[in-house]
Amino acid sequence: MFNDSITTQFSNLTFLMELDLSCSSSIDDHSSIYTTLSSSRTIHEGSLYTYMNRGNLYAPNLSWLQRLNNLRKLKLNGVDLSKASRSNLWAKSVSTLSKLRFLELSNCRISREVPVEQLLNLTKLSELYMDYNFLASKIPSKLANLTSLSVLDLTRSNLQGHIPYLPQVKTLHVGNNSDVMVDLHSMFAVPWPRLESIDISSTHVIGSIPPSIANITSLVDFIAYNSLIQGRIPASMMNLTRLEMLSLDMNNISGEISPSISNLKSLQLLSLLQNSFHGLIPDTICSISSLRYLLLAGNSFTGNIPNCIGQLNDLSYFEVSSNKMNGSIPSLSSFFRHSTPYMLVLGFSGLTVKVDQQPFPPRFQPQIVSLDSCNMGGKIPGFISNLTKLVFLSLSNNSLSGTIPSWLFNLPNLGYLNLSFNRLQGVIPPSIKLKSFFIQTTLILRNNLLQGLIPRQLENIQALDLSANNFTGNVPAEVGLGKIRYLALSDNKLFGRIPFSLCQENCELLLLDLSNNNLFGTIPTSFGNCSCLVYLNLGSNNLTGGIPEELQGAKRLSFLNVSGNHFDGPFPSVVRRLERISVIDMGNNKLSGKIPEFIGDLKDLQILLLEFNSFNGSIPEEINALENLQFIGFSNNQLSGPIPEKLSGLKTIINRPKDGNLLGSIISQLYIGVRVNLVAKGLSMQFDVVRTYNNGLDLSCNKLTGNLTSELGHLQGLYALNLSHNRLSGNIPTAIGNMSLLESLDLSYNNLSGEIPVSLALLDPLSTLNLAHNNMSGEIPTSPHFDTLSRDGLAYIGNKFLCGAPAGSHCDSEDFPTPESSESEHSEEQSGEWKMVLALAFAGYVVGFWGLFGVVYLVNEKWRKAYWASVDRIVDGIIRCRKIRVSSVNQ
Repeated sequence: MFNDSITTQFSNLTFLMELDLSCSSSIDDHSSIYTTLSSSRTIHEGSLYTYMNRGNLYAPNLSWLQRLNNLRKLKLNGVDLSKASRSNLWAKSVSTLSKLRFLELSNCRISREVPVEQLLNLTKLSELYMDYNFLASKIPSKLANLTSLSVLDLTRSNLQGHIPYLPQVKTLHVGNNSDVMVDLHSMFAVPWPRLESIDISSTHVIGSIPPSIANITSLVDFIAYNSLIQGRIPASMMNLTRLEMLSLDMNNISGEISPSISNLKSLQLLSLLQNSFHGLIPDTICSISSLRYLLLAGNSFTGNIPNCIGQLNDLSYFEVSSNKMNGSIPSLSSFFRHSTPYMLVLGFSGLTVKVDQQPFPPRFQPQIVSLDSCNMGGKIPGFISNLTKLVFLSLSNNSLSGTIPSWLFNLPNLGYLNLSFNRLQGVIPPSIKLKSFFIQTTLILRNNLLQGLIPRQLENIQALDLSANNFTGNVPAEVGLGKIRYLALSDNKLFGRIPFSLCQENCELLLLDLSNNNLFGTIPTSFGNCSCLVYLNLGSNNLTGGIPEELQGAKRLSFLNVSGNHFDGPFPSVVRRLERISVIDMGNNKLSGKIPEFIGDLKDLQILLLEFNSFNGSIPEEINALENLQFIGFSNNQLSGPIPEKLSGLKTIINRPKDGNLLGSIISQLYIGVRVNLVAKGLSMQFDVVRTYNNGLDLSCNKLTGNLTSELGHLQGLYALNLSHNRLSGNIPTAIGNMSLLESLDLSYNNLSGEIPVSLALLDPLSTLNLAHNNMSGEIPTSPHFDTLSRDGLAYIGNKFLCGAPAGSHCDSEDFPTPESSESEHSEEQSGEWKMVLALAFAGYVVGFWGLFGVVYLVNEKWRKAYWASVDRIVDGIIRCRKIRVSSVNQ
């Protein structure tokens, strides 16, 4: 832990053979493992180690090395050489150390390329470590001239280019250099006679693993996770009999595991996580008695686990979760009678696991057990009470019933417990203490039948999820104390006020979900102390008042849901200061006034839901500045004026993303997503999982006027457009045919006129269309797909001037009305007919409703049709908007 500069202190030690001034050391580091919320929610992994600095040594240059001619070994890990390496000849002094065999310059902040020209004099150099630097160059091909070099480690050093031919090396580690391109076909087309260990993880491998890899008969370790490898594992690779470590996680490798894998007699680690393997796990794998790690999760394996797996005495890590298996383990205790796994992960594999009365051997003491979705029934297995070393236990998505045994909370090392989505019932202890261990302490009991009160003493717990149970009473004030980071109590029967204690000063709360309860009162001003808060969901309660200004203290807030309450007043101004907000849901409240112009300043906003309020005025044009916006839900308000003319700034809707990333966050190792209700395809649809390619625009049930802007045609990636129940007029613009990905279009109950544009009939993705109750005219366009959208004609009802299939009226019929003829006829008959109507209305007061009804129904067919069309329009309009509201609330 020295804190000094290195200048001349060692210059006179001319007999020195070994010098170690390292002030940093490598440590395990799993922070590079992160979740990408993609279509398949994938895991990515970087370097699994890093350096920890323990001192602060730096050397402005290396001239002090020149007299140390007897040095064999030099270790300067962590010594700051950033200033020294600015010189082109910064390693010239190293080149004078002709006897040097070992040179370690890891984590030295070197910012130049590998100084190969200056190292060529080191003819005896055997090991060179320059990992964790900023070399930003190609791997020099001249390193091949260092004929004694056997170990080269350039991990995570910002390298680029290709791997040169280095036939003399035994160990070649160039992983975690994302700009390094690796062509294994050309690389192994030449012999590497000494190569034993190669690490190309997190590089860019071109194509597949070639059969020629079998020529590297000396290979012991092949580490290539997260490297974009495609194709299959070549059969010839099963001939690498010296192979001990094969790590191919997080690639695009497909095919089956060859039964010839039994040839790999020395294999200790086989890790194929998150690929596209399928088929059965071969029984022959059991003949590899040296196997300690067998990690096959995240593939499409089928069938059963070979029974012999449990006989591998050295097997410590076994993971087959997230596969498509359909077998069963009839007796868990018998299966693992001969092995002592540290980690046993069978969750979501498709397997059925049965726990019988057979006792487990005393040495069966796993620390990690995952049996999620393994078709387990009955009570929580009693054998777990004997697992005193257990740290992680997950039994979610089963059919476990009965009460939670008290001994479960007394396991001395338990730090993570997930019993969600079962049929557990009863109460849980008033005091829960989980062990604070190397992972965060987490308790997940959501989606059961638990009842009673929320425990008041939750010692050491950082993540607590008791959602979707039958808990009653108040939210305990004590639950906000301590170091709680993830608190989800949604979908219970809690009542009372939200306690101020939930957000103490310096609190670490990241997620708070109290939605779908019976809470009342106002939002505590103490929420301003939640500076770390990312997710806040208070939806579907009985809260009143407004959003307090103090919430501006939650600078990291990304998700805000206060829908389904009784908040009133104008749009809360505090939102303006939530610079990271991406989801706002304030629907189903009593908010009023105008939607503020500052909404356009929220650059990260992706979802904006304000439906079922009393907002008035026009839609602010500033909404066009929201490039990331996906969902706009303004339905059932009192908005007026035209639709904004400029919509070209809605970039995410214009160019629908294809990556399918999930909206949401990983908070305290738990995924929290986003839900959206959208009226599309005639229904109130709920997106339980929202991805970047989901979007929609719902402005229905307002008082919008004016013409449909041709700017709508710019929204080429829009999925659903609902403008129904407004006062829009004019023609449907031809540009609407440019909305090439539109699947649902509802323009019903407006005053639109003119012909249906032919371009609309060319939208093949369109599956739902509603143009009913407008003033459209002319012939309904046809196309093979368009004709299927409304075979019953309901999409066009209430447009008496439309003709052609499926309306039934022939356009060339002399009796078919046109807007011009109807207007003329209406002008001629208006005076006499209206006198008759007034007379009939007067008669109605005399003879009652049936008198009027009978005359209107019998005298004139046009009156009859007009009467029922008006009634139908009013009733259908009222029912439709009410249905939308009810459906949204129920969802």
